[in-house]
Amino acid sequence: MSSIRRITGQQFSDGTTIDGDRLEKALQDLEDYINDVPDGDLKTRWLQSQAVLRYLPFTAEADTNLATSTGIAGNSNFAPYLPVYNGQVAGSKITNAYRFKGNKLPWQDAFGTANSLQVAWTASFAVGDEPMVIDAIDLNMAVYGSEYVNTFEYDSAQPPNKTPNAPVDDIHLQVSMDNPFIPSLQILNSVLYHKYNFSALHAQMTAPGLAFSLGTDINPTVASVSGPAGGTSLFIQEENLNIPVPPGSRVRFSLLIPHDYNGGASYAPWGLTPWRTFVPTMTLTFLERLERD
Repeated sequence: MSSIRRITGQQFSDGTTIDGDRLEKALQDLEDYINDVPDGDLKTRWLQSQAVLRYLPFTAEADTNLATSTGIAGNSNFAPYLPVYNGQVAGSKITNAYRFKGNKLPWQDAFGTANSLQVAWTASFAVGDEPMVIDAIDLNMAVYGSEYVNTFEYDSAQPPNKTPNAPVDDIHLQVSMDNPFIPSLQILNSVLYHKYNFSALHAQMTAPGLAFSLGTDINPTVASVSGPAGGTSLFIQEENLNIPVPPGSRVRFSLLIPHDYNGGASYAPWGLTPWRTFVPTMTLTFLERLERD
């Protein structure tokens, strides 16, 4: 407290009288202040919360079973991923063709062509009446022994200007805030955080071999999933972001991975079904201000 004037208008100093009425008024002002301390006179406390996305992709067996039972080709089962370009249906006009900003890969053609494909796994949530602070974002891309296999390295089918056996650098991790007036028009959103063009080498995490079985009590069975067998997964962790978000906002966090075709076959290591090459877990950590009663 820098000055008594923050508490009361009564001033006690040399040359002024100190009488009971003035003391009574000063004490009453002090009582009123203590009963309702202004926000600027105390340290704001924040409560940490997490929004977590988890997803178990189809196994090859489940994908085949779905294709057999429904007639849907296995390569089409990419949900909950979405194409980053919202393709136009003949005779219609799409106003939200682009779902993200700044995600175009160097070897891609113009969006809307056969060589412009990426897919994204995204979720949004609304901020309440109080502001919040984005503190961290974590992404775990877990690989396993026989299912969900990804080396996270390019091979002989690498994209242009990429080196075989080099770690991939085409993963995008993004947090954005939707426009408050037209939230579905993503070209108007604000990018709060964007991690891209980074080498997977700096995010590698090797798991020891684990011997376990997932059982055969469901149909289709997933017993073929053998668990981690010394594979190299990725763990991307970004901390202390300290990104303020105003109240009433809609925040979206997203993972974007390549799905580019190269003469009918996709670039390695993602394959024709990149969403089936790892098991993702994405966590957004944010701080919410504690309100006083």
